[in-house]
Parts: sequence; structure tokens; C-alpha cells
Amino acid sequence: MRGRKRDRNTSETRPARLELALDATDLPVSNISSILRVLQATLREVARNTEETRESFASQPQPVLRLSIGEADGEMVMGFHFADSSDSEAMAQLSERAFAEFVDRLGQFIKGLPQRGLWGESLAGSRPRSYDSELDRRFDELRMELRRLPRAKLTFAGQTISIEGDRVEIG
Repeated sequence: MRGRKRDRNTSETRPARLELALDATDLPVSNISSILRVLQATLREVARNTEETRESFASQPQPVLRLSIGEADGEMVMGFHFADSSDSEAMAQLSERAFAEFVDRLGQFIKGLPQRGLWGESLAGSRPRSYDSELDRRFDELRMELRRLPRAKLTFAGQTISIEGDRVEIG
């Protein structure tokens, strides 16, 4: 470790990664920019509101969200992990806990949304949305951004949330 003191959330092994896979064909740059902005804000909000990860975001400098991009089966695959802002070391435990909470809570949020009727209108009506928390507002914003893309799939630790327009699969 070359004399550096390690944080308990830092690991030399490959970091836990949240993956976002998108159809790699002709994506609007504005959609990619928006999804990255909203996803980062949502992940940080989850981490700040999760007991096991809150401490890492309580003081400055806060961990940074890192991105790697690859391609697989005609999809652009973006992998995310949190890293220490001072030395870019992966923070595997922080990433693992924050991403597990994110996927779980996003799935719960989506399952709690009103069902759509035959003509696409929400069965609860088209009234203005009110949110129980800032996190719910961010989840809804993320869901709307994901719906703007032709097809999107979020994956972490064997859990997947796939969105294609109004169709959602959670598994």
C-alpha cells in the first residue's frame, strides 16, 4: 500500500459496479447528458440517506462517481463506482452498499407507481405529483429520463431494472 493509510471503504480489488446498458444506436447527446446528471444526483442522494454510507458524504471532499464505458452486444455499457476524490482509489464497500440500496429502492419506487390503463393514462389520474421525499422526486426524475431512451437496463449484483418506454421489468 506504499505507506498510504486506507479508508475502510477503499479496496484494491475491482470496485463494485452499477451498470447502465443503452442501445448504442444513434443516441441523442442531450439524453445521455441528462441521464448522467440525474443518475449521479440520485446515487448521491441515496448514499447520503443510507445509514452505512452517510458518513462518507458528511464532510468534504466527498467521494466522486467514476465512469467507464464499454460495448457489449450492440449496447453501450456504462459502469459506475465511487472513488476517493484525493487519489481516485475505488471505494468498493461504499459503492456496493450505495448501489444495492439504490437498486432496491428504485425497484420499490417503480412498483409503487400507479398502474396505467388501456389508453396509457395513469389509473390514478393526471394530477400533479407530490413526493414523500427528495429521494422519491429524484427517482421519478430518473425514471422519466430512462423512459426517454429507446431502451435502458440498470444492473447491480444480479438485480436488473429494464425500461423500454412504458414497459418495465424488475428481476
